[in-house]
Amino acid sequence: MLARVWDVVKATLAVSALIAAALVSADKVDRQRTQPVIGAALSEPAITGAIAPAGKP
Repeated sequence: MLARVWDVVKATLAVSALIAAALVSADKVDRQRTQPVIGAALSEPAITGAIAPAGKP
């Protein structure tokens, strides 16, 4: 019984460590990314025509 509980605890700790490592890695990547220029205008994406306008059935 104790062996099974210990296996569950080890698996839980391993999954928690993987999640923590992923969060730390994502935070590091976000901090390394260059910051956008303040006041820069957002541009609309290019129109591809893949989605038909809603006004024409």
